[in-house]
Amino acid sequence: MQSALAAWSQTPLADGGLGPIDRTWLVVGLILVCSVLLARFVQWGSRRYLDGTDAETTVGRAVFSEIHTPFAITIALLGVYLSLLVLDLLDSTPNVVALIATAVIVLWARASITIGRRWIAILQDGDNGYEFAPMLGNLWTITVVLGAGLLLISVWDFTVTPFLASAGILGIVLGFAAQDAIGNLIGGVALYVDNTYKIGDVIRIEDDMRGTVTDVGIRSTTVLTEDNLLVTVPNAMLNSTQVVNESAPQRHMRLRIPITAAYGSDYETIERLVLEVCDECSLVRQTPSPKLLFVEFGDSALVFELRAYINHPLVERRAIDQINRGVYDAFDEADITIPFPQRELSFLEEGAGAEYDFEEDVRVEESAADRDR
Repeated sequence: MQSALAAWSQTPLADGGLGPIDRTWLVVGLILVCSVLLARFVQWGSRRYLDGTDAETTVGRAVFSEIHTPFAITIALLGVYLSLLVLDLLDSTPNVVALIATAVIVLWARASITIGRRWIAILQDGDNGYEFAPMLGNLWTITVVLGAGLLLISVWDFTVTPFLASAGILGIVLGFAAQDAIGNLIGGVALYVDNTYKIGDVIRIEDDMRGTVTDVGIRSTTVLTEDNLLVTVPNAMLNSTQVVNESAPQRHMRLRIPITAAYGSDYETIERLVLEVCDECSLVRQTPSPKLLFVEFGDSALVFELRAYINHPLVERRAIDQINRGVYDAFDEADITIPFPQRELSFLEEGAGAEYDFEEDVRVEESAADRDR
C-alpha cells in the first residue's frame, strides 16, 4: 500500500503544471481534509442519533455513545498516518507512528472499559438482575487493561528478555507479598461460582455480623450492617467461613417465637389469641399462614412455638417486638398467666436433728493416730 500511494503521488498530472513534489503535498492535504471532515461527520451523525426522540437506554445505544468519539479520533489519526505514508516518512519517524498507535490503543481501551460498565449497569437495572454482573465487570476491566498493556509493549518494541532471568525470583517474591490479594481474588471467583449471594441479599457471617450486601468486588464484599455501618469483608474470609444467606431462596423468612402459659390454661384459647395477634401485625405475612405448635410440657409452663413468616429479614426484630407486645396484652385481658420458674428452699428448724459433738470427734481422731504409731 505504501509503494502504491507513493507511486501514485509521484505521477505528474496530465495537463497541469504541478510537479511530483507539489502533487505529493496535494495528496497529503486531501487526505488530512477528508479525514477531518469524515471525523466531524461521524460526530455530527452520532449526536443526531443520540439526541433523537427515542431516549430508551439500550445496550446498542450505550455502545454507540461510547465508540463514536474514539472512532472519530481514530479516523483523524489515520489521516495523519496516511499522510506520513505518502510522504515516505514512516521509517524516519517511528516514534510518531508509535504515539499514534498508543493514542488509538488507549482510546479504545478506555471506551471498552466504559462500555462494559454501562452494559453491566443496564443488566443490573433490568428485571432479571443478573447476579454475575459485578464480578464480570471486574474481570472485563482486568482483561482490557492487560490486553492494552501487551499491545503497548508490542508497539514500542520493549525488550523483555533481560527481565526473564529474574522473573522467577520476582514471581516468588510477589506471590508471598500478594498472597492475601490472590486469595481474595480466588475467593471472589469461588463465591460467584457457588452463587453464595448477590447485591441486596441479607447475609449473616458466623452469627457475628448481619447486614445487606451493597457491593461485590473482586477483592472484597461490602456489607451494610443493621447499625448503618459499612463493613468491608475480604472474599477469602467469606469463602472459608459459614455465610448464611437469609434472602435465599425467597426474601420472606420464618420466625420461631417461644410462648409459654401456665398449667391449666386452655390451649385452644391461647392458639386463637396468638393467631389474632398475628392477623393484626402488619409485618407478618398471611401466606403462608402463621401456626402455633404445642411443643412440650415444661417444668413450670406449657411451651408453645409460634411459626410466622415476614416479608424481609431486616424486619425480624420489629416483628418479634410487635408480636410479643400483642401476646402479652391479649394474655393479660384473657387472664392467662405467663409463668416464670420458681424454686423452694427448705431450712432445718433450730435444734432439730442430731447434734454435732466437736470434742468427741477430736478424741476419736487422736485414738486413731495412736493406733497408727
